[in-house]
Amino acid sequence: MTDQAGLGFDALVILTLYLLSNIFIGYFAYRSGETWTARDYFLGGKSTGAIVLFFAMLATKFSGNTFFGLPGQAYRVGLIAATLIPFTLAISLGFLSYAPRLYVLSKKYDYLTPSDFYADRFNSRTLRVVTALLFILTAIPYLMIQAAGMGHAFVGFTGGRYSFATGVIYCFTVMLTYVLLSGWRGVVWAEVLQGALLWLAIVVAAIVLVHSEGGLAVVVQQAMAAAPEKIVAPASWETLTRSYFLLALVFGLGGSMYPQIVQSVYAARSERDLRHGLAMMVPNYFIVMLCVVLIGLVGIVCLPDLTTIEADQVLALLLARRAETWYWLTILVFLGAAAAIMSTAAGVLLTLSSMVTHDLYRQFMRPQAREREIAIAGRVFTAVILYVVTVLSLRPMTTLWNLTIIKFEFLMQLYIPLILGLYWVRFSRTAALTGLVVGTGSVATMMLSGWSHIGILDAGICGVLINVVVSVGVSLFSSSSVEEQQRVEEKFFSLFIGKPSSASGYGGRR
Repeated sequence: MTDQAGLGFDALVILTLYLLSNIFIGYFAYRSGETWTARDYFLGGKSTGAIVLFFAMLATKFSGNTFFGLPGQAYRVGLIAATLIPFTLAISLGFLSYAPRLYVLSKKYDYLTPSDFYADRFNSRTLRVVTALLFILTAIPYLMIQAAGMGHAFVGFTGGRYSFATGVIYCFTVMLTYVLLSGWRGVVWAEVLQGALLWLAIVVAAIVLVHSEGGLAVVVQQAMAAAPEKIVAPASWETLTRSYFLLALVFGLGGSMYPQIVQSVYAARSERDLRHGLAMMVPNYFIVMLCVVLIGLVGIVCLPDLTTIEADQVLALLLARRAETWYWLTILVFLGAAAAIMSTAAGVLLTLSSMVTHDLYRQFMRPQAREREIAIAGRVFTAVILYVVTVLSLRPMTTLWNLTIIKFEFLMQLYIPLILGLYWVRFSRTAALTGLVVGTGSVATMMLSGWSHIGILDAGICGVLINVVVSVGVSLFSSSSVEEQQRVEEKFFSLFIGKPSSASGYGGRR
């Protein structure tokens, strides 16, 4: 693999110019805001408009996985990877199920982190800690995916001329610079450039690769000849159900619970901006995921002998083979991959830092801390988190796809207390905590024991079912006090029905 032709030093110079542009954007964002307050550093003063929000969503949701993990999965499984299109739409449906109500609450009560809702809705410091730790532990693998993607980009696009560690350390150092400088404002401003770049790169790459092999029909025919098992329909209903319908549920619930996605709800300037930003995302799900599938099919035709891990580099290897002919295209895709990785990594890093700083440091160690101290602590935690993740990422142990599924299976456990807390007044603190702990514990137990599924139900689905049964059961058989139900209805649910209910309605179970 390392004897392939690839990009040389001049590509590194162009990449450096691109990286410097991000630092300049961060500098101007720093000059235009008040980044020494936690509210501005972590959420940009909650004034993000629709266009910037759209690019932030685009750049955050289409990460390094778009250039490496997903084409790699399309290479491994073949045409069934077309299911990635409804999978990403399922993420939007999951997001829409909670975003409008959560937006209203976040403005009313000035939420900063995802755990602010859980702590406020259930009046529980324990739930703040549990949800913050779970968000943090699941976000770290996500950040590792971006680091691994950057390493794969350097190895694949340069034909092994530059090492995995060089790519990770070089780009993450620049990213850390503008994140520390400007926080959320600089991150989302940079994402306008990064989102446009990554979209252009993946679309142009798919078009050129398919055209070079004679068109879509020829690619499918050649893929069928090279690996017919990757072009046929699933062999059984069990396979189709587990690999399609249930996996869409995993994506919908887990993918909508990315902490940086939850925080984008808080950062929106208005509900209208939030809806417009999301609406602009829908057609791009189709376009980008279709490109990913096509790249995987071309890989099956041109590079039939890649191993499971090597498949994550299929796009980079396809372009590196013809780097001399498609030199500028290869550089464009190289920059697009770097943009996708850095935009997502910066968003996740800032969110991780906000949770460590706000949910743990400020709540339990320095409750009297002023805004400037919180902003400084946030920058320190940002640097520490990125250092730890970079070290952990230098030796990839599994495929990017496996890391993606693992984090979704844990994240989807957080969806249950969120959605029930938003729509069911009787859903109690004890039920939320018990369901979350039991559901998450079930997933962890199955994974650690090597028991990845029960029948057609993977660990995450099993955990969610247990989570729902326990949450509903505890709420039905052990209701919260009348005073607690009244607090919840008046503080939260009255905002959506126009007026609070009378206290006389809290006497019995609901």
